[in-house]
Amino acid sequence: MRKIIVILICLMPLAIMAQKSVTIQGMLTKLNDSAKIYLLYPDTTGLVFKIVDSTFVINNQFSFKLKNNLPVKVFLRIYHKSLTSSQVEARDELPVYLISSNPFIQVLSNTDHIKGAVVIGSKNNDDCVKYLNMLKPLEKESQRLLAKYKAKGPDANKYTTFMKALIRERDIQNKGFLDLALQFIRSNYDSYCALELLYT
Repeated sequence: MRKIIVILICLMPLAIMAQKSVTIQGMLTKLNDSAKIYLLYPDTTGLVFKIVDSTFVINNQFSFKLKNNLPVKVFLRIYHKSLTSSQVEARDELPVYLISSNPFIQVLSNTDHIKGAVVIGSKNNDDCVKYLNMLKPLEKESQRLLAKYKAKGPDANKYTTFMKALIRERDIQNKGFLDLALQFIRSNYDSYCALELLYT
């Protein structure tokens, strides 16, 4: 595992330095032309992302041209206003990995939301989708356990035998998540997504 970590760290700067510019072209087929797409870059810590640019959607399309000092990852974000109030709805955003990407990246969605859009031209976005698909069976099991807990009612914690069994199931599930993460890291040692998993 230590060898894999060293390889990941060494490959990361080389891959991003090879990119001098990237164009992100998007199409959201059900998003109004009045909508705005925001581009977010990481700060110096790499943990906090801040808005650096924005563009309007025209004919369901938008585009960003990124040059010089490209970060490993950016976010695209949309702020949706509720039809019943002026409040902004839940955050709608999409990570786009620039590291090891093509100079031209497409973002495609057949809805008015960017979260969950298909990203074409970014190897690491492909890797993340692959990892998320691996997790789907376990996530379904998580929902089952949560439903089981809620069905017991507000006093669920008072049922000692029930809670012990539920916690036992949860611990088995958590081990399953860890095993899948390690499996992904070992078989995708050249992926930035694998490096991110090591930090979580």
